[in-house]
Amino acid sequence: MKFILLFLAVLAMGCTVVPTGTAHRACELLQTASDEADLAPAWYLRAGELLERCGKPDARAVGEYRACAAEARSGYRDSKECEALQ
Repeated sequence: MKFILLFLAVLAMGCTVVPTGTAHRACELLQTASDEADLAPAWYLRAGELLERCGKPDARAVGEYRACAAEARSGYRDSKECEALQ
């Protein structure tokens, strides 16, 4: 019985562990998309949070600025509000 529980625990852990190289590549891909694409404001906010977890210390602030700029491009905000975020 203990063997089965141990086996199930190891199996469950194996399903949630992501190799370091894969995580690093995912962070790089997210950074590239955030830098190069014209995205929805909410996407920039979420990307900033995730990139912060990837080790980019200012990613959340950059995401907030880019979200503001995207809203300004769409006419929902004044671009001067975004300048204050820089």
